[in-house]
Amino acid sequence: RGDVSCDDRWMRIGSITTSAEEMQEGLFGGVFLFILETLPALQERGLRPSWDLDTKHYGRIIPSVLEMVQPIDGDGPRRSLAEVREFDTYAMGDDFHSISKLWADYFRPAQAVVDAANRADPGLENSLGVHYRGGDKQRSRWDTNPIRREDFLGIVEDRIREDPAIDHCLVASDDAAFIDQARQRIGLPVTLLPAGSQHKGKSMGGSPTARAVAALRDCMLLSRCRAVIQTSSALPSFAKILRPDLDCRRCAASKWFGRVPYFPVAYIPVHEATNLATRAVIENAMLDDWSWQPEAVGVPRGVAHIRASSISRPPERHSGRLGRVRDWWDRVRGF
Repeated sequence: RGDVSCDDRWMRIGSITTSAEEMQEGLFGGVFLFILETLPALQERGLRPSWDLDTKHYGRIIPSVLEMVQPIDGDGPRRSLAEVREFDTYAMGDDFHSISKLWADYFRPAQAVVDAANRADPGLENSLGVHYRGGDKQRSRWDTNPIRREDFLGIVEDRIREDPAIDHCLVASDDAAFIDQARQRIGLPVTLLPAGSQHKGKSMGGSPTARAVAALRDCMLLSRCRAVIQTSSALPSFAKILRPDLDCRRCAASKWFGRVPYFPVAYIPVHEATNLATRAVIENAMLDDWSWQPEAVGVPRGVAHIRASSISRPPERHSGRLGRVRDWWDRVRGF
C-alpha cells in the first residue's frame, strides 16, 4: 500500500464497514463520532459510499437506526471504518450549525426512531430536558467529575427558576434511582423516559437494535425541548447536532484525555448558576475541565472541523491510569 496515494485510496471506496469486534464503544461518543469524523473528507471529495456498520452493543446501525439521505454510489471496494479514518482524520470543532448540516447531508434517524419519538412526545416546546448520566460516569474521574443525584436536582431547580417559560420537564437517565427522585422532587409536570442502558453497564437487556433505537429516540426528544441541562454525556450533547439552536448546558467537566477535546460534550456551554450553593457544586464538578487547561488556547474555535494532524498534542501532564486512557483513546480515534 505504500505506493498508493491517499487520494487514490479515497477514490476507491465503495463501502465503509465495521465488525462488532472493531466497534465496541458507545453509540454517540463512539459509533456516531467515528462516522462523523470521516464525513468532512467524504464531502470534500463528493463521495457517498454505502455503509455496513456492525457494533458489539447496538447491532447493525444502518438502516435500523440511521438511514442514508441520498442514493449511494457503492462503486468500489469495501474499506473498514478504521482504515478510512487513517486516510484523513478530522477532529470536530464547535460550529454546531455547520456540523449539523454535514451530518444531515448524509444521515437521518430511521423511521422507527422518528415514530418512537413521536409516540413519546407530550409537546416539548416549553420543556426542560434533563439528562443525568450515572453508572460509570460517577467513577470515571479521568473523564469527568461525579455529581450526586440530589445536587444535580438542585441544578435542575436553578435552571427552572432562571426561565419562567419552562412549564414541564422531560427526564432521561441510565439511573433508575435518579428518575424516581426527579419524579418526587421536580415541582412541574414531568415526563419520565424509561431508564436507558449504556455500553459500560453491567447488564444490557433486550435486543441491541432496540437499545440503539431507544437511545436515539431519547436524543431526539431532548432536541425538541426548549432547553437541556446535563452532566457529562454524549447522548444529550448530540441533541445539539440534531438541533444546533438548542440551549444545551452541561455542569460537569469534560477532561482532556486525548489529543483533542471530546466531541460533542466538550463544546457544550457550562450552566452559570444563580444560586450560590448550586454554583459551588458546578465549580467543583468542573475541576480539570479541558477548557481550563493552558493547551486549550491552541484549539481553533468557530470551526466545524479541522484535520487532526494540524493539532499539536497537549503536553503530557498525567501518568498512571489517565495516561493509559489517553494513549488508548488516541489509538481508538486513529490519532
